[in-house]
This record gives sequence, C-alpha cells and structure tokens, in this order.
Amino acid sequence: MGHTITIQPKGLVFHSDQNGQSIMDAAIAAGIQMRKSCDNGICEVCKARLIAGQVIKQTGTSSQPIEQGSDIYPCVTEANSDIILEQLNVLAPGEIPQQHLSMQIESVKPLNDFTYQVQLLSPAGKLPQYHAGQYLELLIDDNQYPFTIASKPNGRHIELHLGVSEDNASSIAIRNYLQNHSTVRVKLPGGNVWLKPGMDSFNLHDPLIFVVAGTGFAQAKAMIEDQLEHQHSAIYLYWINRDQDGFYSNLPQQWHEDKLIHYVPMTPEQVDGPFYSDQNVEELVQKQVSDISRIRVVACGSPNFVYSVLDGLENKGFEQRQMLSDVFAYAPRPSK
Repeated sequence: MGHTITIQPKGLVFHSDQNGQSIMDAAIAAGIQMRKSCDNGICEVCKARLIAGQVIKQTGTSSQPIEQGSDIYPCVTEANSDIILEQLNVLAPGEIPQQHLSMQIESVKPLNDFTYQVQLLSPAGKLPQYHAGQYLELLIDDNQYPFTIASKPNGRHIELHLGVSEDNASSIAIRNYLQNHSTVRVKLPGGNVWLKPGMDSFNLHDPLIFVVAGTGFAQAKAMIEDQLEHQHSAIYLYWINRDQDGFYSNLPQQWHEDKLIHYVPMTPEQVDGPFYSDQNVEELVQKQVSDISRIRVVACGSPNFVYSVLDGLENKGFEQRQMLSDVFAYAPRPSK
C-alpha cells in the first residue's frame, strides 16, 4: 500500500506507490524535482527534515528507522507511513528555477500616451526560462518591480508593457531608467498563472477566457500567443479600459478578424464610446459559452477588479478553482 508524502513549505503532495521505492524515486515519478547527486546518501545534496510520520533508511541489505525531527536523505529513505518533510530547493512539476540576468535594453517605445513597449535581450547563451503568463522583476536601485512578461518564450527576447502615470512616481522612475540605461538586471520567473498541460482537467477544446484591465493585456498576449501555437480552439478575450484610448494594441482585433479568438473590447464607463457595454463580463460570458462549468478564466487587473469578476461569475455557477490570477497570491481575501 502506498503512502502520502507532503513536502513543506511548498505544500507539495505525492505518493509512494510500492514497497522499496525511495522518496526520491516517488518524487521523480510525480514530476517533482529534488536536488540530487550521489544517489547513496553521502553527498547530502537532497537532505530533508522529517517533520511527521515514519521512514526507513536503506543501507545495503539492512534498514534503519529514523526518528521525527531528524535529517533524512530521500535517495536512500522509504516512507513507512504518511509523512511530512521539510525541504528547500525542491521544484513542483513544471516549476522553473529562478534566474538572475543582466539584459540589454533594446528599445522603449510609446504605444500610446501612457503605455510603453519595452524590448529586452538576454546575454548570448543564457536563455530566459519561464512559462507564458509568468512575470519577472526589474532590479533597479535596490528595488524590485514586477512586470508580467508580454511575450511567450521566444529565445533571448522578452517584451514588457509599462504603464506610466503622472500620479505614480515609481512608474516614471522606471521609464526614465529604461530610457537612459543600456542594461537592466532582472529576476525571473515568478507567479503561478500558467497553463499546465496534462496536470489538470483542462484541455484545448474547453473555453479559455481572458478578462483583463489596462496593461493586464500583457499577460493575456503572452498566453494567447502560446495557446495559438498549441492550436487552442476556443479563446475569448475581454479587454476592459475606461475609454477607447486605453486599447494600445491592435493585435487582438487582428486575431479576431483572422478567426483565431473571440475579442470583446469594453469601456463600461464611457457611455458614448464605441466599445460601451451595459452588460457585465459574466453576462456576456454566459451568452457565449454554453457550459460555464467547463471554462477556465485568466483574470488580470487590480484586486477589486479581479474579485468583482469572480463574484459575478460565481453567481452564474462558476467556481474559484476555475480562475487563474496573480491577485490570489499577493492579495488573498478571507474565505467566505
């Protein structure tokens, strides 16, 4: 009979399926990456601490039980019950190790009066590794500024969308830095908003819906480009801005005209504008999608925006587990 293995602090859960299977082998079978080197417990690279449960260390033909609170080496240790381990530097399925890169600033171009397209280039031989939908951090003057990457993984190039407001001194400082320097240090990747093929029940025929505000389009752009490459057949984009000047890219309209996605630009506050709608996103979604239980929604915007969209969809039978948003990580709200 197998045992359940939990690794903290990340909360990763997997199972040992057979007697004689090491914790390391069970983790690998579950797609979890532990650091390893010697495979015999000598190098200590895979060291973890046993928080709860019973384990047995295998040494040749003998076995030795290990007490709770002790260090263990998963490559030579088996679970003898459900266990909890504490282990750092372990990666969840699909998780990418963080990189620190000094990237060349190729260009900083205005897309409208308050949005800039930033093109970065990594050093030769050092490809930036990330999933479409994740973000990076610009490391400027001892500060870290997160920006969703606006391009799917594409060799050495990375695109960002920078919103600049006269009321936001940080945004002005970032723009000025990027315009007046040739390189910038970045840390990536960050965030859990990315689609995990084969790791959940979502498939390429279920409706994939993006609800974004302002420069939240950057995240949608990267993920849509990635999904179109995988021939996703049902993509919907609702891009919401206060007025028509906020739609700084014509790319969604091109996708729509090429019948690659369904695109609805919305300006709910500009009653006399060409994209005004007196309906909420959830009402439009319900009209376009026959089975709301099968959709996956990616929401990008302020916490108030994301939770407003979530509440509206939940009133139609939607569940939060169907939504991906960085807001859930940095601005969680109490459970209802």
